[in-house]
Amino acid sequence: MTQSPIALSSPNEPRVEIETEQPTNANFAPSSSYRTKKRRTKDYENVAFVHTNEDILVGQLYPSKKALKLHLGMLAIRKNYEFKVNRSTSDRFEVRCVDPNCKWRLRAIKLQDLAYFEVRKFHNEHSCSLDIIHRDHRQASSSLIGQFVKSKFEGGTSRIYRPRDIIDDARVQLGVNMGYNKAWRAREAALEIARGSPEESFAILPTYCAMLERKNQGTITHIETDEQNHFLYFFMAIGASIRGFHDCMRPVIAIDGTFLKGKYFGTMFVAACQDGENQIYPLAFGVVDSENDASWSWFLTKLRGAIGVVENLVFISDRHGSIAKAVDNVFPEAHHGACIFHIANNLQSKFGKKMKILKLYYTAAKKYQVSEFKTLMDDLRKIKDGEVCRYLEDIGCHKWARAHFMGYRYNMMTSNIAESMNSKLKDARKLPVTTLVDHLREVLQQWFVERRDAASSLNTYLTKWAEDKVRKNNNSGSHMRVSPIDLYAFQIYDQSQTFTVDLNNMTCTCREFDLDQLPCAHATAACRTKGMSVYSMCSQFYTANALMSAYAEPI
Repeated sequence: MTQSPIALSSPNEPRVEIETEQPTNANFAPSSSYRTKKRRTKDYENVAFVHTNEDILVGQLYPSKKALKLHLGMLAIRKNYEFKVNRSTSDRFEVRCVDPNCKWRLRAIKLQDLAYFEVRKFHNEHSCSLDIIHRDHRQASSSLIGQFVKSKFEGGTSRIYRPRDIIDDARVQLGVNMGYNKAWRAREAALEIARGSPEESFAILPTYCAMLERKNQGTITHIETDEQNHFLYFFMAIGASIRGFHDCMRPVIAIDGTFLKGKYFGTMFVAACQDGENQIYPLAFGVVDSENDASWSWFLTKLRGAIGVVENLVFISDRHGSIAKAVDNVFPEAHHGACIFHIANNLQSKFGKKMKILKLYYTAAKKYQVSEFKTLMDDLRKIKDGEVCRYLEDIGCHKWARAHFMGYRYNMMTSNIAESMNSKLKDARKLPVTTLVDHLREVLQQWFVERRDAASSLNTYLTKWAEDKVRKNNNSGSHMRVSPIDLYAFQIYDQSQTFTVDLNNMTCTCREFDLDQLPCAHATAACRTKGMSVYSMCSQFYTANALMSAYAEPI
């Protein structure tokens, strides 16, 4: 594939959508808004060379001159001799031993009208001295060593194979000593051979997306470019994930961004939910230049197009200003909550790592009742002359405190599910863009298979996580005294406190039943008195059937 140069484009240039149903064959490169690594590496051709461990014979054919050179180089390393090129043209290749007195030499000719090179003459006897062989071997180029170690990077992204490992393997297996810089270049060459060049990866992305949509019904991808056909943004939501979200997931989406580590840095966006087993359920992914107003607005606009209008939708994220603006503009009907973990980090930065402050803050954030929240805030108000309390109030208690949150965030108080997804993709973030996207698909494919199998083996009405929670509440409720009010309302006496449960409306004055949509201890006590099954009070999001349905479709 011919590589086009990376042209510069202005961030203000018009943006053009590529319809992936009609893929373009244009070889586009990233926009100039994508920073590149300062240290560039040359392009490496992935050449399949034959007869690697066999001697060369007169009449032998090679698919290209590069394949012949690679074979010669590998044999020279293995047999501990060196050669130099006498003549190399488009149709002729001649080499001889580095020792002018040695008779070893080879000549190959390109076949007429074909790309193949044929060995015409080969004298395969060496009479040279071993003293002329270099310490790091003349033929042990970074590209050849890259061919030697490329298998280390095929079939996975998490393999840790450092330049130091290449140095050790080259010494032990090839008898070649090399420096760190050559080993690093060999690693870059091997990565490019195994995974393709970043520029080629951008070029095939539209075709890949068209095939992805064709093979996975309902999958949505978007590629946005400028007028010069330079890549700007990418969006992907697999059809099976979209349908699983609508039918089986609590409508809470955690969103987060993380840096990419390839040649063109950029940022990856993740939108993820939690299934009824409290496992990460990836919903959508994006690749953009950086976290800014334009990129977040574009990503959430595409997400809105994928999921449509969702009742009681909630977003959880860190307090990045661009995310807040985008959610308000694109999803004005949704509620937006702040990750309590990020706020805790801000508290530590501002007021130091004082455990009392953090403990009071976390406890207050998770309280269900406004009265309990107020008591804890009064305690925080006594610390540092009220500075901590004022800081949290300036953020907005409705953003981070469950007791004041306007929507239903269930038990999702942090954006950890999105961050955990980013952590899962730590090594994949170094991949070229299309390889990265396909890796994301592979992760979803694997998770869907494993979790479908696990869900099919459940023999309970609820998921294991929900079953344990409800069972624990049921055990606590068994010690409580219950007094009926009417057919469905009950007064529950929990030690020194009294709570009112309404089974018809599925509420309790403790608010845990209301906000989590799982029966609290008081509700289980009321169910026991009423003779109702506690499972009838559980949201369908927590059922084993919902879990099975979420992963029913193959990817």
